[in-house]
Amino acid sequence: MGKRLALLAIRLLVSVNLLYAAIFLKFAGAPASVALFTRMSQAVHGLASQAVLRLGSGAFETVVAVLFLIPKTARLGAGLSVVWMTAVILSHIFVLGYGWFFVDALMVMVLAIIYLSAGGQPIAGLERRSQ
Repeated sequence: MGKRLALLAIRLLVSVNLLYAAIFLKFAGAPASVALFTRMSQAVHGLASQAVLRLGSGAFETVVAVLFLIPKTARLGAGLSVVWMTAVILSHIFVLGYGWFFVDALMVMVLAIIYLSAGGQPIAGLERRSQ
C-alpha cells in the first residue's frame, strides 16, 4: 500500500508540475518564459522562433503530463519525462544558465527516474508474456 501511494504521489507531483509550467508559464506567455525561449531561439540562430519553441514545449509537456496521469501509460509518460528533462537540463547547462527552472527540471527528472526504478505499471502492450 505504501509503495502504491508513493508512486501515485510521484505521478501527481510530476504531472502537476508539468501542467503548471505549460499552462501558466508557456501558454500564458509569462515574461520569464518568453525571455528564456528568446534566448533558446537565439541559440539556434533563429531557426525556430521563441513562440514555436515555447508553445511546442508546452504542448509536449501537456501530453507527457496526461500520459503520466493515466495508469496504463504512466511508465511511458515517465520515460518521456526523463528524455525531455535531459534535453531541458542540457539546454540550461549550455545556453540558459542555472536557476529555479534548472532545479525544477532536476526534480522532475529524479522523480520520474524513481518512478521507473520503483516498478510502476508496465507500459501498455510491452509487458513480458510468459511462455
